[in-house]
Amino acid sequence: IADNNIRSVGKDTQGNIWLGTFKGLSILDSNSGLFDNYFHQVSQPYTISQNSVRCFFKDKQNGIWLGTFYGGVNYYHRNDIKFNLLSQNTGKLSLNDEVVSAISQDEKGNFWIGTNDKGLNYWDRKNNSISYYSSNERNANSLASNNIKAIAFDNRQQVLIGTHNGGLNILNPATGSVKRYLHNENDPNSIAGDLVYSVLKDHKGKIWVGTRSGLDQFDTEKGIFSHIHLDKAGKRLSSDDITYLFEDSKRRIWIGTTNGVTLLYPDNMLFGNTSKSQLNDDVITCITEDNHQRIWIGSREGLSLFDESSQTFITHRNRKDFITGTIYGIESDQEGNLWISSNRGLIRYNPSSKSVQTFNESDGLQNNQFNDYAFCKAKDGMLLYGGINGLSYFYPSNIKQQSLPLKVSFTGLEALGRMVNIGDETEILENPLDQTNKISIASDFKQFSVRFNAFNYISANRTHYLYMLDGVDENWQRTDDLKVVYNNLKAGKYHFKIKAVGPNGETSAVRSLEINALPPWYNTWWFYSLILIFVVVGGYVAYRMIAERVRALHQLKLERVDKEKVRYINQMKMDFFTNVSHELRTPLTLILAPLEEMINKPMAQKAVTKRHEMMLTNAKRLYNLVDQLFEFRKTETGTRRLKVERGDIVSFIHEVYESFKPLSDQKNIKYTYRSTQAKLSFFFDHDAMEKILFNLLSNAFKYTKNEDLINIDLSISEDHAIIKISDSGVGICQDDLAKIFERFYQVNNQEMNLGSGVGLAFTKRLVELHHGSITAESEIGRGSVFTVSIPTSDTAYGDFTKRDSPVYELSIVPEAISSNADQNAEQIPEDFESVKKDSLHKSHLLLVDDNQDILDYLREYFETDYLVTVAFDGLMALRMLEEQTFDLIVSDVMMPELDGLHFCKRVKQNINTSHIPVMLLTAKSEIDQQIKGLEMGADDYITKPFSIEMLAAKIANLLRARKRLKDYYSGTREVVPQNLAFNTLDEEFLKEAIDIVEKHLSDSDFSVEKFSREIGMSRSNLYLKFKAITGESATDFIKTIRFKKAVELMQSKRYTMAQVTYMCGFNSPSYFSTAFKQYYGCMPTEYLLKLDSGEG
Repeated sequence: IADNNIRSVGKDTQGNIWLGTFKGLSILDSNSGLFDNYFHQVSQPYTISQNSVRCFFKDKQNGIWLGTFYGGVNYYHRNDIKFNLLSQNTGKLSLNDEVVSAISQDEKGNFWIGTNDKGLNYWDRKNNSISYYSSNERNANSLASNNIKAIAFDNRQQVLIGTHNGGLNILNPATGSVKRYLHNENDPNSIAGDLVYSVLKDHKGKIWVGTRSGLDQFDTEKGIFSHIHLDKAGKRLSSDDITYLFEDSKRRIWIGTTNGVTLLYPDNMLFGNTSKSQLNDDVITCITEDNHQRIWIGSREGLSLFDESSQTFITHRNRKDFITGTIYGIESDQEGNLWISSNRGLIRYNPSSKSVQTFNESDGLQNNQFNDYAFCKAKDGMLLYGGINGLSYFYPSNIKQQSLPLKVSFTGLEALGRMVNIGDETEILENPLDQTNKISIASDFKQFSVRFNAFNYISANRTHYLYMLDGVDENWQRTDDLKVVYNNLKAGKYHFKIKAVGPNGETSAVRSLEINALPPWYNTWWFYSLILIFVVVGGYVAYRMIAERVRALHQLKLERVDKEKVRYINQMKMDFFTNVSHELRTPLTLILAPLEEMINKPMAQKAVTKRHEMMLTNAKRLYNLVDQLFEFRKTETGTRRLKVERGDIVSFIHEVYESFKPLSDQKNIKYTYRSTQAKLSFFFDHDAMEKILFNLLSNAFKYTKNEDLINIDLSISEDHAIIKISDSGVGICQDDLAKIFERFYQVNNQEMNLGSGVGLAFTKRLVELHHGSITAESEIGRGSVFTVSIPTSDTAYGDFTKRDSPVYELSIVPEAISSNADQNAEQIPEDFESVKKDSLHKSHLLLVDDNQDILDYLREYFETDYLVTVAFDGLMALRMLEEQTFDLIVSDVMMPELDGLHFCKRVKQNINTSHIPVMLLTAKSEIDQQIKGLEMGADDYITKPFSIEMLAAKIANLLRARKRLKDYYSGTREVVPQNLAFNTLDEEFLKEAIDIVEKHLSDSDFSVEKFSREIGMSRSNLYLKFKAITGESATDFIKTIRFKKAVELMQSKRYTMAQVTYMCGFNSPSYFSTAFKQYYGCMPTEYLLKLDSGEG
């Protein structure tokens, strides 16, 4: 017995008595009556943690629990798996280094164990002792390196030792002497390299040495090495970096490298066809053959199997059950299992059942990390695996786990990371969870965990669990943890199921737990009922509201339809007046132009002249009405913008007042103008203000009888100018007074219904554009007062351009005023007649208009001074331009087929006609229309109705300007395209023409025919083009460029006169001198002297 002081007693299932003493544990064998004593040993694992054993307990699985004095609890079970250990700390039988790097068994059954840093260990199993062989720098007969990588035996049972950086060493066990074989660069028969990681003796006793520099065959008798890089067929190894050598039962040698594996047939020295395998990029660590003669290969990527039938490898990419990750060693047992050492423990893998069982440090292994080459299978079936903490050895038949009954128990429940206790604030548990079949979890606990345990202490690390939550998991889920967590489960009932799976595949009964996930309050039936009630009530209320709204919308729709009809009618009126106004402009032209022509001609009968003047005055009044309709349309569409200028409103109103004075005298009306200010200057639109005053005064004179009163009063109130126009006319009733400023509204009074209904509406819009206001006061029979208020502040027109204006001239002709007071603002040049007679010489005009009367009138007027051709649309005019030449084109804008704008564009874009001036006539007087016409290339733009004499003057001016330019060019003898051309197309034409002539300057045969071909025009069109632009022919143009270049060359004084002659395309110097004198009036040398003297 260990000690006489006994503190605990117990009995195991075999009837053995366990005695806990102060100094150790004693077990009495009931059969033999002998004691086995166990003590705490620091260097040995799995001994009792402390010698003073205080208590004993046997559990339901017949496991023994021992409590020690401050040494914790110790557990023992006779069926527990434990591996044997040989290390640096195993007492008398110990290794001299912790790290084991190679293991091999000799014919005597003893083991040679290589270490990483202490050399070679020899384990004599019969004497149960270990001896050591290590490197000694002072002893040449010792090991060359202590880092052992490979161990093998030759035919004389000498130990062949492969070392790291120490070459091949041969140890004689009898004498203990070592012979070293190192690489010698000067000796081709020396070993290929000093890194020897594999040594193999084949069935014929031949020694194969694998180094990191190549494969060698070693002749032990002669001590020389044969290097094998190529086989007899010239085929190479997959790599010279050899990691492992293995001979299988078919006498083939498998060569593992850092780039896959190569198969060698030693009898004929040929390599097999494994170079294109999936292992080409793998580092091979081990190769073995199982009982079924299958070749298994381990690498840094995982386990692979050689398929003999297809001569290919099956890897973990093809078989999901194959082990993946780094493999260090593989050995097979008698039951067909593969024992695989790795960096995560020792794995038992059965290829037939595909079962995998992993053993780790807790099972008694040296460590979870094993080493390359440190594995061995003994002759008696024992397996040895070395790692970083020694060597583990065992018999595979002893590593069997007894099947144990498993039962899963629920051990606890967590909610939001806190343990749930019985009766706590969560109100989930009323009894222990293991005794509960159903729980309800409120929606507040979105995360909860179920804890469980099978309490298998024998192999707890190899017991795992399968669980499933119906409605969430479709299949059983595996976990090695002792709890399962669920988050954010939807409301409903679930069944949680779990079972334990033991190390041999045995399973426990399925435990289930019903879990009722309660919905939040807003997802309950009573809440939905309440919502339904609210929806029904709300729907009814909404129905009533919508019904009322539909009725209101229907009423609004009817009103909107009525307003739309009114707006449509007004729009139709406006469009009608606008279209009529356009149409009136052409007839007005045929009225105004002949009348002006007749008035300007002296006539004997003054009565006829007076009637003509009256007709002209009324025609101009009609023009003013047409123009007012245009202006009103602009204000309605929002396109009318003010052009404010600073002016004196006192004098401005006085000018308007004076223009109506003759009318007041004619009707004998008392007409007065009073102002409280001598001068009042501010910004306003003079044209708009003129229309405002003329409309108001026109209405006053229209509805005021003879000998009545009309007054104009101007005053100032704060920052507004107040203009009042009052009369003592017929007056307006109160019902009509509120509507007189609406469009097209006319008072229902036969006496008053004399206008179009747009005058006052137009006036109001103009006043509002000035940010002002207009009001009206009237009584039937007593007259009316119209009051206009206009702001005088400079800030009132921040968005408009402001400028000081010169004196403004009135443009509107009052009704019934003598034509002598209304002369056209634009004066005709006095020398027009002389221009026609002296300058034009029957220029050819092309008149284009779709109105026959306009064409007849214009042709009759102009045919005395010009050649006139007419066309009725743009297409007809284009055809005429192809057949005839014209000096100027006058075209209407609005025409069928091809309008005037596009006709002008096509004329200006045609190189043959781009030089012809184009003048556009149109009824569209808007500024944007005029700008558009000028952008199309028009040279001038005249609006209808126009003055015939003004049109004639503009035509004369255009033709005279062209003629002056031609004359100037003829005199200067300079060709400057930007000065000669009136548009970019003609400018580009001249530049191209100059480039062509200068390109052929030295070619004396360069003629007009060649010139026309180069520029892409016919000879006649080229002639006409040059005549129209420069006034010269194409021949003269060529000559001008030649002479200009000749003068430049002569001025440079770098060339002789003969060189200049030929460089400028003249046939001979004599001809050049003659032509030069004809062109410049002097010989070339005289011309140079003039230039030098500054005469030019």
